[in-house]
Amino acid sequence: MPRNIRALDGVRGLAIILVMLHHFEPRIPATNPMLICVKFICSYWWSGVDLFFALSGFLITGILLDTRDADNYFRAFYARRLLRIFPLYYTVLIFILVMLRPPVPLAADRKLYFLYLTNWLVLWKGHWGPNILGHFWSLAVEEQFYLIWPFCVWLLLPKKLIKVAIVVSVIALLTRIFWVAHSGPSDAIVLATVTRMDSLLCGALGAILCRDPTALPTLRKWSPRIFVVMIVAFAGCALAFLLRPDSRLYFTETLGFSLLALGFGSLVVHAAVSDDSTVAVQRVFRNRVLTEFGRYSYGIYVFHVPVLMICDALIYMWLPVSLAQNVSFSIAYVGFLITTSFVIAKISYEYFERRFLALKRYFEPIYSRTEKSPIDCVAVPEV
Repeated sequence: MPRNIRALDGVRGLAIILVMLHHFEPRIPATNPMLICVKFICSYWWSGVDLFFALSGFLITGILLDTRDADNYFRAFYARRLLRIFPLYYTVLIFILVMLRPPVPLAADRKLYFLYLTNWLVLWKGHWGPNILGHFWSLAVEEQFYLIWPFCVWLLLPKKLIKVAIVVSVIALLTRIFWVAHSGPSDAIVLATVTRMDSLLCGALGAILCRDPTALPTLRKWSPRIFVVMIVAFAGCALAFLLRPDSRLYFTETLGFSLLALGFGSLVVHAAVSDDSTVAVQRVFRNRVLTEFGRYSYGIYVFHVPVLMICDALIYMWLPVSLAQNVSFSIAYVGFLITTSFVIAKISYEYFERRFLALKRYFEPIYSRTEKSPIDCVAVPEV
């Protein structure tokens, strides 16, 4: 497998654009049928998080598999991940919690944010709602997952690891079904690590299979078909629930998450194994816009919700209703939010994050036997 697959940066770019449009969708007025349709579509683009999960599972599992025989396997992995995630996360976290003096509930829960446990907040305290740091729940899910998954990769051979990924994905689905049947749809199901890890595991499964030469022809043939079938099935059910909106959450929080996991996992695999630049998916995901958004996606992820809330407090909330409901202004405002998030993320990456990423060279995998060397892995920045 080639060391860098540019199309995966494009996949990452698509994921962060979907997430941003989902969060910025309330600023689009529902003043005509077309905009109502746009808002409905954007309301489902929270699924960009599932695409992030699948991509992260693919990339991180690939790195773990390729360095499995390294003498410093655990130290190298966790040190490099710390250098990628912690500096920006804790800098923004401290700035918001200390400098901006957030409302009492957010300040009271600050320990959970520092420990990457905010996704369990709704279970422990019985409340959850949008806030300037609320989007960090998805990063908490990933960090909790990667406390355990490296040990699984280290202990198990690929064939057994495949079985574990499949079994645990099924367990996640069954847990959601039981949870919904017992207490109905809830934010806890959406946020809990145990109920959201099947997207990560589907990506991980793709990484394992991609390193099996005998599986590559099958992956090239079936991954695009699986993606289309799963996403069309999810979209079809979503449209069907326009007639029965009360059932939408029941579907989404049970089978819906599984369809997205399989679909997005297949999309990531297709982007990774279809190296021919003439393939349509490669042309789409290698375009400069998506790859640029993908390159700075972590910073965009961290900054875009604070940008939204700060701009709303300073600009949007002071606008007259007639202007706030103006279609042209709303489109311009959403474009301004996206551009601002991108620019801040780019500045952060180039002048802050890169200083820490440069330290990764001190934590390269080390092999005691010279004849043993790591397999080339997909080396794009981790999410």
